[in-house]
This record gives sequence, C-alpha cells and structure tokens, in this order.
Amino acid sequence: MPFRREDRRSGDKRSDQRSTGQRDRDRILSAAAFRRLAGVTQVVSPDEGEIFHNRLTHTLKVAQVARRLAEMFLSRKREAKYAAEWGGIDPDVVESAAMAHDLGHPPFGHVAEEELNRLVSPVIGMDGYEGNAQSFRIITRLAVRRADFPYGLDLTRATLDATLKYPRLATAGVKKYGAYRDDQEALTFARALHPAGNTQPSAEAQLMDWADDIAYSVHDTEDFYRAGLIPLDRLAVSSTERDQFLERAIRRRRSIGKPFSEPPAELKEIFDRFCDWLPTKEQYSGTRSQRGHLAEFASKAVSDYVQSTRLLRPPGRGGETLDIPADYRTQVTLLKELTWCYAIDNPSLAGHQFGQRKVIRTLFEIFSEAARQRDWGLFPAQFREEAEDVLQAEGDLPPARCARLVADTITTMTDQQAVRLYQRLTGFSLGSVRDPIFS
Repeated sequence: MPFRREDRRSGDKRSDQRSTGQRDRDRILSAAAFRRLAGVTQVVSPDEGEIFHNRLTHTLKVAQVARRLAEMFLSRKREAKYAAEWGGIDPDVVESAAMAHDLGHPPFGHVAEEELNRLVSPVIGMDGYEGNAQSFRIITRLAVRRADFPYGLDLTRATLDATLKYPRLATAGVKKYGAYRDDQEALTFARALHPAGNTQPSAEAQLMDWADDIAYSVHDTEDFYRAGLIPLDRLAVSSTERDQFLERAIRRRRSIGKPFSEPPAELKEIFDRFCDWLPTKEQYSGTRSQRGHLAEFASKAVSDYVQSTRLLRPPGRGGETLDIPADYRTQVTLLKELTWCYAIDNPSLAGHQFGQRKVIRTLFEIFSEAARQRDWGLFPAQFREEAEDVLQAEGDLPPARCARLVADTITTMTDQQAVRLYQRLTGFSLGSVRDPIFS
C-alpha cells in the first residue's frame, strides 16, 4: 500500500468536518508547548514589554505569511499545477508546520540553545541539542495528547514532513539537523513520501522556512527601531550610516563563514534602493504619523517578498523549489544583519545574555546531579515517570539518557520559570512551599 500524506503514526483515520491538515493545526494550537511560546524570548525577553515580539507572536506571523504564500500559489493556475507535481501544497499543512517550527526553542531562545548544545554534546555526542530537532521531538514524542499515547500530537505525515527544514540526522561537521537519533523512527515515517536518501526539504517546508525569514527579518527591524537601537531614520538619509553598517555586516558575515554572494558595490546598490523607500526620517517617538509609516514599511516589505516569490516546476533549478528574486533575498539577509549589528551585538544585550547562559548552565548542573543521585523530586511528573520506566525496564539510566532528560526538562520552561527556578534552587529567593516547581 503506498504511503499517503494524511497517514498518522497511530493509524488513526477518524475524521470530522475538518481536513486532516486542519486537525493538525488544531492539535498544535491546543498544545501546552504552543502556549509556552508566549513566555519565550524572540531576541529579547518578553518581560521587556509589548514593544518586542515574543516567540509566540513571531510564530503567529510566520504562520500567517506561510499560509498566504501557499494560498497564492494555489490561486495561480500554472503554479497550482507545479504544486501538485511537487507532491502537494496544502495551506493548512504549511500553516501547521509554521506553528510547530519553534516549539523546541528553550527559555531565552538561541542563547540557551547554544548553551544546552555545549553542555549536552560531551555526553550525548554529535546529536547534542538543536532547536529544530527539539521541535520535532516535541510534536512526535514529548507533547501529550492522550494518556498512554506514545506519538506526541500524532500529526500527519505531510505536516511532520513540512516541519523539517533540515530533514536529516546529525552528522559530523553539520550544525543544523531535523531529528535526534532517538527520534529516527518518526523521521523515517515523515520522509516516506520521498525517495530513499533524499535530504531535500519538501516544498511545504521550504515555504515555511521562507515565511520564517520574511517574518522575523521585518518584525525584528520594527521592534528595534521602536526601541531606539536600529536607526532607520539615519539610514534613510545618511550615506555614512549606510556605509558603516554595510562594512560591519560584510565583516560579520565573513567571520561566520556566510559571506554575501554580491560584491560590495552591488550590495550597496541593493541596500541603497531599500533605504531610499524607508518611510521614516526621524527617531521613533510613537506619534500617529510614525506608527502609520512603520506599518507601511512592514506591510510593503512583507507584500513585496511574498508577491515576488514563484514556485518552480520540478525538479527546479539546482534543487530549488522556490524562485525568490536575488535582490529580495539579499534584502531579507540585510534586515537580519540590522538586528545583529545594532541590537544583538549591543553590549547591554550581551550582558543580559551572559546572565541567561548562567541560568541555563546552573539548572543543567543541578538537574544532572539530581538525576545521577536518582533524586527525581525536582523533575516534572512526566519526566520522572519516564526515568522510572527506564530504570524498571533496563535497571540503569545511562548518562546520555540523563542528559537528554535534563535538556527536555529545561525546554518545557518559559523564561520566567527558568529564572524563578534558578533563584529558588540556588537559594537566592526560596519562594513558598506552596509554590509548585512545575505545573
């Protein structure tokens, strides 16, 4: 029997008025892991106020852009035909994948991801800790949909496949991957629609990935302009400010091994064209006019990036599925660099992140020691039960299993839960005996 997009690992074929993609979307929307994103850092902590996107508001915008891209392709006769040749593009599946794509981000976002990988890798090996693989682990294993149900949210093959920006296991020298070896069975299930050995993300996954780039490049720029860090007002009028930024961006991209493909002169032309239509020429103070201009900027940028995207006919050029104008792709990269150069590399944020790393590192050490001592009182009931089941079945809990258990535990926390637990366990603020460690 051929594999089908709507297959679930449980074999469940129940249906109602919803499509299978809609049921997947509803399952993700109802998951505790999805709600948690409201308390997780996008670039800065949600506690900084409503001026900044948190991981949940970011996710909702990615889902909206991803859905609109899919709907746009299906509204065009030629691209609708190409979509079928790629194996199908379902707006509900694309939206579901977008809603699930960041579930694996730990408290404090990328800072904690890097710190957890540094702590876990010496014990587990190359699997380490990776946000994309953790998202896949959550929807296929850790999320609880029904009692005694081993398949997480039991999403369809199509939706699982669409979440896989990097549909592969970890290998030496590869930083990004989509699943841990513990979750290889789920990865194999998700990828059964593709030829053996194919590591190309599905068309739906590529749509979700491009939507992610569009959403966060634009809304992070909005956020940090409002916060007074990204000087859109100066970039709109000052060639000196533009040149200084480009010099920093070019240098940074080279330092991380991802240099711009365009020569500096061409890059300057692209950035100048972008800056010339910036609708604001004054520092942000929140006036009605400025708010309107900022909304125009965001709307035009997202619209340009979406409307210019085309779906290629299989097999595509160089294995690509999407045809994105080079200028627009570079613009999106430059917007990301604005956030890096003006916000992330800002000393005040660097100091903030130093403290966040210490919180994660300390929690990891405390939970690891508790696991070694078989002191499960600190752990949430879900992971305490898992550890006890392994001990009963195998008589031991290997160090690699302990490290993964600890990483899974930390990933369930919001930023504030992690801070409060750190304060409580280090004696800084003991809290009350009536305060639960985990809900």
